[in-house]
Amino acid sequence: MTASVAILVNGASSSGKSTLCRALQDHLTELADGDPAAAYGLVAFDDIALLLSDRLFPLSLVRLQGGDINRQISREPHDGRAAWEYVDDSQAAGRHGGSPRLRLELHPLARRVLTGLHRSWGQHLSLGTNLIIDHFLQEQDWQQELLAQLGASGARVVLVGVHCSLAELEQRESGRGDGRLEERPLGLARRSDELCHSHGLSYDVTVDTSQESTAESVLRILEQLQGSLRPGRSRRGC
Repeated sequence: MTASVAILVNGASSSGKSTLCRALQDHLTELADGDPAAAYGLVAFDDIALLLSDRLFPLSLVRLQGGDINRQISREPHDGRAAWEYVDDSQAAGRHGGSPRLRLELHPLARRVLTGLHRSWGQHLSLGTNLIIDHFLQEQDWQQELLAQLGASGARVVLVGVHCSLAELEQRESGRGDGRLEERPLGLARRSDELCHSHGLSYDVTVDTSQESTAESVLRILEQLQGSLRPGRSRRGC
């Protein structure tokens, strides 16, 4: 059986990586010309929320989305009963600095769900399914865990780093609000951009969504796919 392909796309919140991944999937589906074996599934870090009730969402997110707070399980902000929280990280060192800067903090339940997702993606790859992985590798242990699964799957791996100017990140962040998880507290983009590229991952291709169109980014990724696919293995930083 021909080795499957994993395209790991890593970038900050509001960097445009999800839009890029959907466009890449559409383009690869077209190139597959009706052959399901050549198609790509799309999985994402945000799939954590698909496995959990919105009653476990942070109260700050529920308020942003106009949700019914009274319908939620009775609790207080940051009381340890949400699946994740947005934690003020403004005092931490980082190349952007400034405030607010929010870091995503996963409850142990959500962290276990993420581990389960990583393992399931590895299984899909080992069974021959090609995947595009839309991720936000905020923590080094998230990165280590995922790369270990990709390596064990035997898949060919292409690592894509998505960059975006801070001004554009924050403009996009302030304008989000068109879906279940699309609206985020201000400050997440700033801090996530500092963290997600800080663990020594060596990318095969990098794109800048503030400088090039989605179509241009897709074409550059496709060029990399055609030119330098290689067996999955441990990378620097894992």
